[in-house]
Amino acid sequence: MVYKILDLFAGAGGFSLGFENIRDKKNVPTFEMFKAVEIDKYACDTLRTNFGYDKVIEGDITNKKIHDRIINECNGKIDLIIGGIPCQSFSLIGTRTGKKKKNEDKRDILYMEYFEIVKNLKPKIIVIENVKGILSKKDKHGNLIFENIIKDFERLGYSFETEEDKKYMLLNAADFGVPQKRERIFVVGLRNDIFPNIKVPVPKKTHGKNKNLFPYVTLLDSIGDLPKVYPKVTGTGLTTLIRSRLMKKNRRIYNGEEAKPYDRTDLIKHISNNVIRKNFFQFVRPNGCALYHHIARSQQLSDIMLYKGMKQGWTAKDVMEKGGMLKQYIKYDMGSFKDKYRKQKWLEPSTTIFAHLEKDGNRFIHPTQARTFTPREAARVQSFPDDFLFEGPLSKKFKQIGNAVPPILAFHTGLVIKTIFEETK
Repeated sequence: MVYKILDLFAGAGGFSLGFENIRDKKNVPTFEMFKAVEIDKYACDTLRTNFGYDKVIEGDITNKKIHDRIINECNGKIDLIIGGIPCQSFSLIGTRTGKKKKNEDKRDILYMEYFEIVKNLKPKIIVIENVKGILSKKDKHGNLIFENIIKDFERLGYSFETEEDKKYMLLNAADFGVPQKRERIFVVGLRNDIFPNIKVPVPKKTHGKNKNLFPYVTLLDSIGDLPKVYPKVTGTGLTTLIRSRLMKKNRRIYNGEEAKPYDRTDLIKHISNNVIRKNFFQFVRPNGCALYHHIARSQQLSDIMLYKGMKQGWTAKDVMEKGGMLKQYIKYDMGSFKDKYRKQKWLEPSTTIFAHLEKDGNRFIHPTQARTFTPREAARVQSFPDDFLFEGPLSKKFKQIGNAVPPILAFHTGLVIKTIFEETK
């Protein structure tokens, strides 16, 4: 049986993608995205490209027409609802009357809409992903938001108890083979009438420092095979004469391509006799496709000089304390932005990828090249397969990648759901 998913606040679809990669012994998918709901037009284009045009409901979930369309198209047709509710949407939880107030910020009623959709569709299982901070965040009345969420869904007939006797799972993506340190909360709710007295299994770590686990997937493991690209230099802050010289130089700089053939000899050399890399690349390069979105962002000359001089692992704080002349290239008030710049380390997982990549990549400076991550490198760090295409301009690609649930982490969460379904057939 194939279990159908409704993915709310779907973004680029990393959550569903991870679930869809779970297959049975006959290679039949266990899960299928039935519908994905998203407001961002570029993310919707990405969903259509990768999952199919008819699966996408584009629009504001707080709009009654969109809300009703979700109910009408999914009623009786889905098995589970998944979604990462935007974390700014929780300030009114626990004080709801069931009616929207005149002056409510739309972001504050996203959770209410999610709740109402679950109430109407009654899925067998719900899965909510959010940042770790949701556990300690309080509403304007001082009530813990997380406790309010659980109580709301318990009243609808869902239970959340895990095998660790908690009502959530705190998972670090790096512990499951994602080349990124990224802690997230996963909440799995089971309908009591279908899954009575069942505790949610917690995914078993596959990677870590324990001798019984695989070592962490490092940045070198995940992107070390990619061809070198170089940033073109912007003319910001430079004289007209220097700008004209730079434009001539820029024409000779190879900054990458939107799509180009991929030399598999580089990959074979990279993964040779390395089981960690082989396992990772079985997920990210399943079809040996071309290389997409490996384009270096243009940079100011001062930034390129700063990136060259920084050592791996350095932040702006290190530059200010021991960077000597490099300090002249820091453009921000270091009282507020001590980690505004960060040069990533080759031999460790990356730090958490986030949507600010849309604005700049200063926290994701390449370990050995004087530039920030390309969209494909950021996608690799998030564990998206190389044949997964992101639509929109460069900045919007970065935003979608940064907001996504890492597919490999979603895959391991989905294995838990598969186990629950199988044990109660």
